[in-house]
Amino acid sequence: MLIHANAASPGPSRTRIAAAYLCDSNYHDITLYSLASFARSHSRPLDFHFFQVGYRKDVPARFKDFLASRNHTIHVIDAPFARPAFEIRERPGKHRHITETALLKERAIGELSEAYDYVLYLDGDMLAFGDVHCEQVAGFNEIAAACLDLSIGTGIDDPLIFDRCNVYGLSPRYFNSGLMLINSRKWRETEAERRFSENLEQHLDHCPYMSACPTHDQCVFNMTFDSDTLLLPISLNVQKCALHTHAWRTATVRHYTGPRKFLPVRARTCDPREHALLRAISRETGLPGPGWVYDHGISYLVNKVRRRKEIAVYEHALAQQRIADVGTLEFDGGTVDSLLGEARRAHRGSGRIPALDGSLKKVLRKD
Repeated sequence: MLIHANAASPGPSRTRIAAAYLCDSNYHDITLYSLASFARSHSRPLDFHFFQVGYRKDVPARFKDFLASRNHTIHVIDAPFARPAFEIRERPGKHRHITETALLKERAIGELSEAYDYVLYLDGDMLAFGDVHCEQVAGFNEIAAACLDLSIGTGIDDPLIFDRCNVYGLSPRYFNSGLMLINSRKWRETEAERRFSENLEQHLDHCPYMSACPTHDQCVFNMTFDSDTLLLPISLNVQKCALHTHAWRTATVRHYTGPRKFLPVRARTCDPREHALLRAISRETGLPGPGWVYDHGISYLVNKVRRRKEIAVYEHALAQQRIADVGTLEFDGGTVDSLLGEARRAHRGSGRIPALDGSLKKVLRKD
């Protein structure tokens, strides 16, 4: 089931929440921008832990002052854990921009799980445009709360994923591991670190989700958490595969998956909303500005026209996903009719609308 927030969750005075980032030297500046975006939008105080893997670079004093002005704290930490003893084995389709640093996520979470009630793990290639309200989501009993992966979890990348999940007895609600709110108590009680390690070795030999698996750690987190996961609203982690869609335009959090991030700025993928946020962060924190003479979104709109067929596929998949959760989710006040209209408008000029899946047909029959 998807939720917006748990209204009965404990108040912030009773809930200790840490926000964890993990990065190497290549992503230092990008991660600071990401951290600043969450800090400037999150109204309740957070303890940020900035784990640095294989390098040491302090955070500028002005950046620390910016965090303090919003009642947040930051701890810059040399990652106190070693890399996995084995090497990543390359497979066809593997994302080469994902490094072995990704395999240390569970160790960073484990490091904080003793001292905090919940640990918010964040990839450094995310930007928050609004408050994610961790204090409202906290209070769930599952081991983790996360968002659907929009290319894998919808079956767009590999439609056979749902059949494989059925064969291996795994939940088909495949989530993206870039933003995870971890229940520390459940993490410890279920020995998540041990199970993650076991699943990691299994995944190196065989991925139960995809024939050509592109991930290093994400499938392993899905194997470890499986159905003990609370799915959050998609708006809290809209991945870049949904670029130019309505979900991307209105996302609370954008996730810049793939080798190209939000810096350096690329006019074809940077809309005015993104550019304004980057400039605001630079002004408020003293971080180097986004640079480049911006064309106010003209190239972005031209690129949107070029990608209209791909956009339509994601609009349709997103509409179906939201419709499938009617009755269990209060989402932006949207109606079935408006969601279908959104998907159909996306397909204008791009060919035939794909066949509706069973859950969508069922809703349509009711209407």
